[in-house]
This record gives sequence, C-alpha cells and structure tokens, in this order.
Amino acid sequence: MKDNILLPATYDCMFKALMLKPELSEFLKELIHIITDIPIEALKDIKVQNSEYTIENKNEKKMRSDVIVSIGNKYINIEMNKEYYKGVFNKNDAYLSKIKARMYKESESYIEAGQVIQINFNNFYHFKHKKDIYKFLFLEEETNELDEDSTIKYHVCLPNIWERCYNKSIKELTRFERFCLILKAEKKEYARKVAGDDVLMGNIVDEIAKLSLDDTMIGLYNAEIEEEKIRKTRLEGARLEGLEQGRKEGIKEGIKQGKEEGIQQEKEDMIKSLYKLDVPLESISKASKLTLKEVKDILNIK
Repeated sequence: MKDNILLPATYDCMFKALMLKPELSEFLKELIHIITDIPIEALKDIKVQNSEYTIENKNEKKMRSDVIVSIGNKYINIEMNKEYYKGVFNKNDAYLSKIKARMYKESESYIEAGQVIQINFNNFYHFKHKKDIYKFLFLEEETNELDEDSTIKYHVCLPNIWERCYNKSIKELTRFERFCLILKAEKKEYARKVAGDDVLMGNIVDEIAKLSLDDTMIGLYNAEIEEEKIRKTRLEGARLEGLEQGRKEGIKEGIKQGKEEGIQQEKEDMIKSLYKLDVPLESISKASKLTLKEVKDILNIK
C-alpha cells in the first residue's frame, strides 16, 4: 500500500522539485506554453533563476519564490498556493515587485527591463466564475485600455479541473488537464492511469513516486504539514480568544444595560405613582429630571 501513496505536488517542496528537475524541463516548458501562449520554440532557451530575493535593509524579511525562470527579457514566476489564507496573493505580489526591482537594477534602461509574468497554481476556489485559467492585466476600468505596466498574472484553479475531470477517461482530457490531475494525485495507480502511454507524463509520475520515498523530501513534506497545523492552530486560537473576549464584553455590557434598564424602570414607576397622587406634570418633570414630553410619553397622555 505504501508504494501506491504519492506525496502530492500541491506541496511546495514537491512542486519545486518537479519544476526544477532538469530532466523534466519539457514539462515546465509545456505548462508555461499552454497557460501563457508563449510559443514553445521561444521557450527552448529557458533559464532557471535564483528564487531567493536579496534583503535590502535590516527590517526586510527573507523571501523566496517557488520557481523563477527567464526567457530573454521575460521573467516568469510560478507559485503553488496549497491553501487560501488572507494575504496569500499579497505575498505573491511582493514577489512580483522584487522581480521587477531586480530587472530594473540589472537593465540599462526601463524600456529594456522586459516583462514579468506570474503563474499561480491555486489548490482552492477563490474567484467567482469556475474557470480553469484566469488572466489578469492592468486595465482602465471603463475603457479597458491596457496600462503600460505589462505585468500579467495567471491563476490556475486546480480543484475545478480535479472535480470536473477526475472520473473522465484520458481520451476525454486535454494534456493540460492531465498535467494538473497528476500534480494533485495522491495514488500512484491513478497517476499512472492519467499518464497513460505518454512518455513525458510517465516520467513525471516516476519522479513523484521517487520523491515520495525520499527521506529528505518526506521530512520537508512533514515540515510543511506541521507548519500548516501550527498556522491553523494559531488562527483557531485567535478566533476562540476573540469569542471569549466578546463573551466577557457581552456579559459586561449586558450587566451595564440591565442596570440602566432597571433604573429607567424605577423612574417610570415613580412617575406613574406621582401621577396617581395628582402631582402636577411640571413637578413630576422636575423630580424625574425628564422633559415634560418624556413624562407624557411614559404616562401615554397627550
């Protein structure tokens, strides 16, 4: 049974290992080609770039992308986002900014700096429409004019592909759908079925199976799971703490409101008693420190 289990490539450690494996460069090129429409011929000279960003000052945090490659003056950043949390896309936008800064620093002019493209593989639903690939550009809201900033962001919705395609035969699937199913596969038997007799896909499955038995990769995988548990625990702890604080404040506010309502009730009872004793309304108003209108409202008289 253990031999049939795969560590899914939706985890960063597995995703990076696959994308950066020299022997699987054709897989990387084909994915980029399908998503961005960059001609496959133009991708033949693709170069892997350092994915760790330079720290510019002491207050800056260490940042590292999953994958960065370049083709001429185009830089492509590829990120695997295993789960959604508030700020995940802001983090990836920070990567874009870092890449742009690096490009501008290394080029002789801003015109020659080139273009930055980001591809996000999202292992969750986020956007309204159920699309496999979303493409985002900088456009003017009303006229749809394209901004000179040529940055493009793609978002691939893996769950959409998985749910729609999981039970289909490989004859019904596109190559891209098969690639995505293999990335999410947790069973070797299923991944083999999706790969069929395709040599490249078979090599991908072989590499995933090999990595799934590698002690170092298993350690990285377990570390990611542990980090994920810790983050979720902190979020849940913060939520429960917020609920407890809200409960305490609610009780405090309830006591305060109860006292105020009690005082108000006593005042109304006093006004009604004085009125029954034929005390003039003006005198009742002074005694209760209420306006004449408020006294009349309590007594329900005009």
